[in-house]
Amino acid sequence: MPVLASAGSPNLPEPVDLVLVVDTYHHIDDRVAYFAALRASLRSGGRLAIVDFKPDSPNGPPPEHRITAEQVTTELNAAGYSLLATHLFLPRQYFLVFRANAS
Repeated sequence: MPVLASAGSPNLPEPVDLVLVVDTYHHIDDRVAYFAALRASLRSGGRLAIVDFKPDSPNGPPPEHRITAEQVTTELNAAGYSLLATHLFLPRQYFLVFRANAS
């Protein structure tokens, strides 16, 4: 069941196996704290997938709002996640999959 999250809360009614964030990562303030808190909404072994525009994409948000895949990885490492996979099939976006580290 899809759930519309806000920039301040994931609004998840119960723990889930997967959280998918598409083209909105840059809209979230204090991302390290937000995604650290989100870990409580993931079941054991749950994953977090981030899809967002590459800095050089001809489409997407203004370039000054774009966040590199490397910065996403750094922030999510600080929030308690480890990168599981990087998918390269999207020409204009990166697709990263993370798993929450054990508490």
